[in-house]
Amino acid sequence: MKRDLFRRYVWLIDTVRHAKKLPFEDIAERWLKSPLNADHSQLALRTFHNHRHAIESLFGIRITCDRSDHNRYFIADWPEGNATKLKVWMLQKLSFSDLDEDSDPVRHRIILDLPPEERYGLSSIIEAIQKNTLIRLICAIPTSDGKTNLMIAPYCLRYWRGQWFILGKDTETDMLHAFNFDRVLDIQLTETHFDFPKDFSPEVFFRDFYGMDVNAMQIPEVVRLKISGRTRDEVRTLPLHNSQKEVMTNGEYSLFEFYLVPSETFQTTILSHGTDTEVVYPESLRESIGEKVRAMAERYTRHLESSVSTAHE
Repeated sequence: MKRDLFRRYVWLIDTVRHAKKLPFEDIAERWLKSPLNADHSQLALRTFHNHRHAIESLFGIRITCDRSDHNRYFIADWPEGNATKLKVWMLQKLSFSDLDEDSDPVRHRIILDLPPEERYGLSSIIEAIQKNTLIRLICAIPTSDGKTNLMIAPYCLRYWRGQWFILGKDTETDMLHAFNFDRVLDIQLTETHFDFPKDFSPEVFFRDFYGMDVNAMQIPEVVRLKISGRTRDEVRTLPLHNSQKEVMTNGEYSLFEFYLVPSETFQTTILSHGTDTEVVYPESLRESIGEKVRAMAERYTRHLESSVSTAHE
């Protein structure tokens, strides 16, 4: 398939999805103005329908016509499956793969903070997951039980905050760990088979945790945060967790409720919001955050006192 078609598919999906609903005439007009349309060609109705059918066949995304609403097109039942999300994500990456060839002014105006070079291909890990075969990992950072060399049963992959993680069970301890690919020193694939538990659902497992800070021994609980300022708008737009609920609001702040494990990563996120965020409940979490704030304040106070003392000498 030509690379141009990939880019057209991405453009069509994004255009219809962001517009919610629009007639073919508007889609054709937007195509005329699109930077992808270098020769300013018309979008023929037949071509549009061919694209629709190809997108549904490849990605399970249906662009449907609502004849009762002036023949406007929309995406019916946007698929939430991880496989479709992965396909669209890879499609988007491919759609920009030739920027350095024919869009020279653009490539100098796109800045990417690239992660460390990937030493291990995702394809090999996916193959191990498909075959249910064990993997030996050597990690730069010890796990919670102090191990850096583990034989694991790979349960799933997750892309979170711009990084790839693998969730796996240590065959010696039966503990589940999440490994950041960027912190893995070596991966060795094996032919040793393991039985993947039929009742294990990655989505259900991660539901009670914040990000990749997972500990199956910890129990989720209700957490309430008082959030104000710009952070309130940010949290409304980009929820911290899928359990987030805004249970009370006024002109100064809002009270957000969560149901999760208040892990160290979650606490670090709270602290990153500065004075905009305050833990209201539970008291144990409030005390934990308070201790961290006091420790930070003492460190800065000691530094300030030392600087003043040096200046007076």
